[in-house]
Amino acid sequence: MTARVLGLDYGDARIGVAISDPLGWTSRGLRTISRKNPIDLSACIIQIADIVKEHRIETIVLGYPRNMDNTEGGSCRKVLAFKNKLEAALPDVAIELFDERLSTSRALRIFGEVALPGSRRKENIDKMAASIILQDYLDLRTKQAQDDANEEKSMEFNEKEFDENFEAGFDFDEGELETIIMTDEDGNEIEFMVIDEFMHNMTNYLIMVKAEDADEDEAEAAIFKQVSAGEEEYVYEEINEEEYNDLEDMLKTRMAEFDIDIQ
Repeated sequence: MTARVLGLDYGDARIGVAISDPLGWTSRGLRTISRKNPIDLSACIIQIADIVKEHRIETIVLGYPRNMDNTEGGSCRKVLAFKNKLEAALPDVAIELFDERLSTSRALRIFGEVALPGSRRKENIDKMAASIILQDYLDLRTKQAQDDANEEKSMEFNEKEFDENFEAGFDFDEGELETIIMTDEDGNEIEFMVIDEFMHNMTNYLIMVKAEDADEDEAEAAIFKQVSAGEEEYVYEEINEEEYNDLEDMLKTRMAEFDIDIQ
């Protein structure tokens, strides 16, 4: 179960507080902390510390009020000073800044048609703004987790395909290997036989030997990576030394069975 997350909308007069559900999917307004003394933050931090303890909060999301042009003004400096005091009082809690632009205006629209006394209206707006900040944070975190999971799944698929190809092995005598004509720097055309293709770090690679050397007992393989793809052709270039070092262990293990040396 994911630990609850606390959302805070910091203001000179009030601090809106919101909390996530136990799974970290949705937020709801919890309360508004009024600041009787704009300079002294100790009373507010004590109340926040009590909430953290009661709900076992591990992360606090603090709204960061950048300007619409993405610059940082006086309000940002106040929030940073508040963040420093929170970190000193709650050393075991992660405190993250999160862009809160338009959160208050969105809260105002939500309460635009609600008839409430002035003080209660302000408290509810601050609490709603905190809930909006926290929900935006939770939504972004969920999306990032899904993207990471999809990337990991893709990598697992490629590794599985890699293993299957490795176990299948290669037979140069069958004449079924694909051939590719490459052009070197001098414009000379060289025919290569593709003995393997694999994906690593989202880049497509080809392991190839020169067709004229394919029947040798110890053929040398060259490694090319795909650098672009058009509608009718793919462009490959030979990897550099740094890229080879990144792939070396994997390539040597893969090619050892077939008496192929990597150039």
